[in-house]
Amino acid sequence: MAGEVLKYLFVFSLAEICEERTFLVWQLFNIENDYAKTIKDLEDEEKSREGIVKELENFENEASKKKKEQAKYLKEIALREKRIAEKSNKLDKRQPELLKLKEEMTRIYSKIKKGKKELDKKEEERSKNAAVIAELQNDIQDLTGKVADLQEKGRDVGDQLQLDGNDLEEYFRIKEEAGMKTAKLREEKELLDRQQHANSEAQKNLEENLQQLRNRESELNSQEEQMRTRLNKILGNSTKNRNDRENLKKELRAMQDKHRDSKKKYENLKLKIGELENQLRELKADRYENERDAKLSQAVETLKRLFPGVHGRMTDLCRPTQKKYNLAVTVAMGKFMDAVVVDKENTGKECIKYLKDQRLPPQTFIPLESVRVKPIMERLRTLRGSAKLVFDVIQYPFSLVAALKNLILICKFDPSLETAILFAVGNTLVCDELEEAKKLSWGDDRFKVVTVDGILLTKSGTMTGGTSGGMEARSKQWDDKKIEGLNKKKEQYESELEELGSIRDMHLKESEASGKISGLEKKIQYAEIEKRSIEDKLSNLSQEKETIKRRIEQISPELQKLNDDINKKNADIRKLEKRINEITDRIYRDFSKSVGVANIREYEENRLKDAQNVAEERLKLSSQLSKLKYQLEYEQNRDMSSRIQELKSSLSALEKDLKRVQEREAEAKLEAENAIEEINQFKEEAKEWKSKSEDCEQEIQEWKKKASAATTNISKLNRLIHSKEAQIDQLTAQKQEILEKCELEQISLPIIQDPMDTGSSVPGPVIDFDQLSRALKDRRHSDRDKIEVEFKQKMDALISEIERTAPNLKALDQYEALREKERAVTEEFEAVRKEEREKTERFNEVKQRRYDLFLDAFNHISGNIDKIYKQLTKSNTHPLGGTAYLNLENDDDPFLHGIKYTAMPPTKRFRDMEQLSGGEKTVAALALLFSIHSYKPSPFFILDEVDAALDNLNVAKVAGFIRSKSCDGARASQDADGGNGFQSIVISLKDTFYDKAEALVGVYRDSERGCSRTLTFNLTNYREA
Repeated sequence: MAGEVLKYLFVFSLAEICEERTFLVWQLFNIENDYAKTIKDLEDEEKSREGIVKELENFENEASKKKKEQAKYLKEIALREKRIAEKSNKLDKRQPELLKLKEEMTRIYSKIKKGKKELDKKEEERSKNAAVIAELQNDIQDLTGKVADLQEKGRDVGDQLQLDGNDLEEYFRIKEEAGMKTAKLREEKELLDRQQHANSEAQKNLEENLQQLRNRESELNSQEEQMRTRLNKILGNSTKNRNDRENLKKELRAMQDKHRDSKKKYENLKLKIGELENQLRELKADRYENERDAKLSQAVETLKRLFPGVHGRMTDLCRPTQKKYNLAVTVAMGKFMDAVVVDKENTGKECIKYLKDQRLPPQTFIPLESVRVKPIMERLRTLRGSAKLVFDVIQYPFSLVAALKNLILICKFDPSLETAILFAVGNTLVCDELEEAKKLSWGDDRFKVVTVDGILLTKSGTMTGGTSGGMEARSKQWDDKKIEGLNKKKEQYESELEELGSIRDMHLKESEASGKISGLEKKIQYAEIEKRSIEDKLSNLSQEKETIKRRIEQISPELQKLNDDINKKNADIRKLEKRINEITDRIYRDFSKSVGVANIREYEENRLKDAQNVAEERLKLSSQLSKLKYQLEYEQNRDMSSRIQELKSSLSALEKDLKRVQEREAEAKLEAENAIEEINQFKEEAKEWKSKSEDCEQEIQEWKKKASAATTNISKLNRLIHSKEAQIDQLTAQKQEILEKCELEQISLPIIQDPMDTGSSVPGPVIDFDQLSRALKDRRHSDRDKIEVEFKQKMDALISEIERTAPNLKALDQYEALREKERAVTEEFEAVRKEEREKTERFNEVKQRRYDLFLDAFNHISGNIDKIYKQLTKSNTHPLGGTAYLNLENDDDPFLHGIKYTAMPPTKRFRDMEQLSGGEKTVAALALLFSIHSYKPSPFFILDEVDAALDNLNVAKVAGFIRSKSCDGARASQDADGGNGFQSIVISLKDTFYDKAEALVGVYRDSERGCSRTLTFNLTNYREA
């Protein structure tokens, strides 16, 4: 009986071994076929990759050519802009000269006007002089005729009363007798006459002097009145000019303040526009948008306007939290990325009807009311590694509401739109690495997983996607909203920039106002000089008037006294004349009767009186004639023409000067117009070159897009090749595993001894597959699982039959021992797992704290470094300074990668830090140092020859920055533009650096003591106020 059982068991075991050997040979046969097919696919993929690599090289060469061409255009643009700046500077420098020429022309016009006025006055005086000469000549002629008439009259007086000889002798005797009798009286009378004559002359002189003094006083009063009128006019004009000057100064100050604010706003706007342009370049805002996308966007906007229940496209309503998830979210959403979210199903139907009527492209609609979604599996949020729910990396519906004039932004969230996003992505996971995605997707619990580079792994085991050109292009749609916002903001800033106007026009207005103020100050200065001159003249006039007044007061009593004396003497003379006449008449009485004259004395007196009258009149006429001749001679000798000639010469010279200044002004204006024309021409040329550069940039982007697509294809092929190689290694490992199993279980396989005849490509021994039936060889690949199941069922049935035939009597004991062992291992595992969980939590806490501390420091430093770098690099020629910023190479885990520090000095294009000069690196390092200090300030700095690689200009900038942070109370104050103030000890050998310090400490060698000594010097006492 035992023998039968053993025989039975042997038969069953033999059957099982045969069945298992057949199964293993069949598996090896499939591995051989798969290996050959995979090798062939691998060769095809490598050939395709070589072709795409050649295309990529061609694309890169074309892009390089276009870059060189663009560099040439940019060089031309820079050259034009440089020429525009030079011409603008030259034009600005010419403006003061134009103002000066205008002022000079005004001054010459004023001189010409004044000269012409004086010339007219002199010519009028010359005409008056000629009229006076003619009048004097006529008067002289009249007086000459009157003198001749008086001579004739004198001869007629001499011819009256002729006496004969006896009468004449009697006359002379009587006359002698009368003379003797009246001699004493006549002597007294002559004495009185002489005294009276002297008094009369003195009286005449005093009256003439008094008249001259009064005339002079009247003339001085007239001059004083004219001068006071002129002074009042000057004071009025001076007051008006001062008021005008003060008003102009106020306007200039207001203009300067406004221009300063405008300039500051201009610089801020330029800086903001530059930052926006950098962001747009980073986002590739100039990418090509095809006609279909434009139509879709326009159609959605139309639907939102017509139907109130339309929320918008998914790309408009949500966005990835980080840029690295753009492609993953795009792949996860698939066709729903461009879907339109509506509130109800009816709204979607109305939208579809409208699209059909308008012949617009079709759209997918997600109705929030009727769509059904699966809930989120919360345990997927606690997975280890980098795995996250795609739903969690999406910022969903947000809208920004502006309030308080755009000063406050309020985010409004609409929870109902979560449904649309959850419907689009479901419980899809996203992770960083492909291996991690494989474990999640193809492990015990299968999930739909997408990697950050766009590879999609489904639950069924398929793997599709990758960074294809189409998906990558679609992923950029997430930036559309941001790009649109940036473009609107840029347009707003540019419109504000246009409203500010040109800086050069502002400078021109300031120069014009300064020129007017300078002109008014000169007028005020001239008026002040003229005022002082008039005041001096008025003072002299007052003194002269006082002198004349005193002189009149002195002369008037003398004249009165003299008049009284003359009147007294006249009375005495009349008395003497009366006595003399009485004596003479008594003596002449008889003789007068004999010659027939009533009174010969009266007759002689009348005759003598007539003669005297004639003589006096002739003397008077002669005196008048002499005066007229002297006056005529004076008038004829007056030089009236020389001053007129001088004025004419002066006017001619002024007109020549005016013509010369006008020519210079015309030349300056012509040069300015030419400069403006050249600037406009350069601007047009720069615009043309910019257009060409933009065309080149567009072509470069096209080539880059093609290169990116080629790179994506190469990456895809590389992954496929790696996948094929991994598949080959897997097949080889499977074959080796089967062979080792056969060797371990002592299963003999049909091996061909001479493998050269077979041509097998699989490494290892070559199996003879002729023993397999044709039915197994010809079965399809899809039937393998079915065949494998059939083999396993047969073997399991045979094993079950054997086990049932020979039961194991110790199985119960073995089971109990295994259960005890499993219990101990489970307890140990739970303890270790609890400990591991606690340590993991502590580790995560420390890791998060380290991450928070690092980000606080990094955000503060990166926020301040650009401001500090601008302060260290800005100048009069480059008021905006350079640009510096820090970037994390890995935003999620910054400790796995480095920090990228980029510094762009003024007028320099982007370069790596290694390509900067020593001085530029030094300035960048100092900016980083001061930025780090601004986060947690140290007590003081010790800077050891940090200026060694700097030129004088940068030394002055760095020294000025350190002084602004170290001196004048900056240590205790908070600086809004660059952190806290600080104290510093600087070691330097450059005087342009250490002369900005508050104190100097010099170290020298004392040869006598053999040691070093120090000298200190306080510079604050010598600092300019």
